[in-house]
Amino acid sequence: TGVAAALFMSLSRSLVRAAALDGSPPALAIERANRWITRDSESGMFVTLFYAVLDPASGRLRYTSAGHNPPLHFRAVDGGIAELRAPGIALGVLEEIKLSEAEVRLAPGDLLVCYTDGVTEAIDEDLQEFGVERLRAVVDRHRAEPADAIVRAITDAVARHSRGQPPFDDVTLVVIKRESA
Repeated sequence: TGVAAALFMSLSRSLVRAAALDGSPPALAIERANRWITRDSESGMFVTLFYAVLDPASGRLRYTSAGHNPPLHFRAVDGGIAELRAPGIALGVLEEIKLSEAEVRLAPGDLLVCYTDGVTEAIDEDLQEFGVERLRAVVDRHRAEPADAIVRAITDAVARHSRGQPPFDDVTLVVIKRESA
């Protein structure tokens, strides 16, 4: 049910925060959180996440993923787009997991777009998904704008695509834009 899922998400969020308090590297913190989530959950529910630590001064982004959609890194220097992938399983499935960790540098002007599947799986009246390619295109058209304007452009594009179709999943976006030094 929606209430059970909301409670599970709230618990998971709290455990992830607690696991990261000591400054552990991303993969280790999330592996710890997974053990706590798995031990405390008998619901059969799971949660996916992308967890990163950003150093704003250098642009260094260390990250791990637990089965979540790979965020999109839009590079200002060459206009390229990369998916930030780090293999990993959703939290709450197995008690002992081993997550991968990766690192990238966000240069001035770069964008990081994190999204839930509610964005890319939003459907129109013909049951066609919004998809990653449409998401990339919207961000690419608006990449010179501030982060909040990019979020609005994405949510507006998803709403136009869906034309009143109710979302089957949550639509969550985080857009980070590194400003020039």
